[in-house]
Amino acid sequence: MIYPIAGYKGGNKISRIINVTANDDYTLLIEFEHGNQIRFNMEEMVRKLPYNAISDLEIFKKFRVEDTAICWDADKPTLIPLRLTVDNILFTIRG
Repeated sequence: MIYPIAGYKGGNKISRIINVTANDDYTLLIEFEHGNQIRFNMEEMVRKLPYNAISDLEIFKKFRVEDTAICWDADKPTLIPLRLTVDNILFTIRG
């Protein structure tokens, strides 16, 4: 589920991720460049592929932020890098 914290400012394009805070309840507080924030709940996602690779809370909290994505295991070579993009987040919001 998505919980808006600072409402989406219609017309503004949410694009660049400025900051992310991972919480013990598998939520991410994501701050975007236009001043918007959301709390993105990944609790169900970490139970399924491919995100079950980050079901351990310690691993979940080890990520790196790119301009438009949150990446896990960035230092480990993998066939499919584990990334959550702004597009993934918006797609999930819209259901």
